[in-house]
Amino acid sequence: MAGKRANNEGSITYDVRRKRYRARVTIGWELNEETGRSKQIIKDLGSSFKTKGEASRALAEYLKNPFDLSNKDITFSQLYEKWYKDFMDEDHISHKYRIKSAYKYCSSLYNKKIREITVIDMKHCIYKGTAISTRGINKGEPQLASPSTKESMKFLFNHMFGYATEARLIERNYAKDFSLDKKVMKEKKKNHKEKIPFSDEELSKLWKSIDFVPFADMVVYACYSGWRPGELIELRIKDVNLKEDFIKGGIKTTAGKNRIVPIHHLVKKIVEKYYNQAVSINSEYLFNDVDKKKGIGLTYDQYLTRFNNVVKQVNLRKEITPHYTRHTFITKAKSRNVNMNEYILKLIVGHDIGDLTEHVYTHRELQDLKEEIELIK
Repeated sequence: MAGKRANNEGSITYDVRRKRYRARVTIGWELNEETGRSKQIIKDLGSSFKTKGEASRALAEYLKNPFDLSNKDITFSQLYEKWYKDFMDEDHISHKYRIKSAYKYCSSLYNKKIREITVIDMKHCIYKGTAISTRGINKGEPQLASPSTKESMKFLFNHMFGYATEARLIERNYAKDFSLDKKVMKEKKKNHKEKIPFSDEELSKLWKSIDFVPFADMVVYACYSGWRPGELIELRIKDVNLKEDFIKGGIKTTAGKNRIVPIHHLVKKIVEKYYNQAVSINSEYLFNDVDKKKGIGLTYDQYLTRFNNVVKQVNLRKEITPHYTRHTFITKAKSRNVNMNEYILKLIVGHDIGDLTEHVYTHRELQDLKEEIELIK
């Protein structure tokens, strides 16, 4: 007999023969690279509790501080969970997706003790580590990390092992003892494709499809707002001002955080639609998938899947990615027939402004933003 508890809160079972309760908790996942399947790594907190209450208290005590940083035998996956919670604050939220993506390629280190991981282990993980592809023609197959992901893995190691050094689990940050091979940067440069913005014809196709292709209107809105994809899916309805026609958001840089982006009149109905949908399902996020059971908010992978479906159904260029929408907005704003004020464009898209240390939006400045964004036809 098992006590039902929420996800990530462990489990309690009763041993009828011994008449004792057992408490266990999942501390990580182990990947079988041959089958592509993951299985839970279980930590047993004890199997001799006389009452369910005793077992519950043991679980609660463990969950308060699951990984004791004085424990020299702490594993990579255990430290990752502790470090991730401490690292992922408001200043680092923009790194959320790259970190999670990088971690998927680190399965060879999951169960290794931090103090036993060497530079060779980290290098082998970066250059030979694989993860199971979750999309595309190689879905279900193991794949090596891309140059960008290798950079993210090095970023992850630098910060995690720095954290381990601060906790005195290791003597120094061994991740700082090596650099990525130059060929990684060369490969990244070689693979880089110049982003050609949506053409007028492609935008026209999108506009014509918004009533029958799911999420085509979300892509259209992105082209008229300049949000980064990661910012777009994080927009909250509490930050949508339909009365004054603007949305406040942004997560990546100091200049990008909590910036104001006017709602272009051409896409206001789109914003209103998603706003009303969000309210109807009691979601804090502006963009949701109301047709799915778990329709609250969108992860980046969920948005990417829906974006790719739009590209396919509308018959756009296959190389188009979510970042093309932001590039389209900036390109149109800088075009000869629009020529948006550079200062205001930087405010809208969240680019750094050299002589600006702090900016307070006034009513007049908001009106300036609105007037400039309406120059885009």
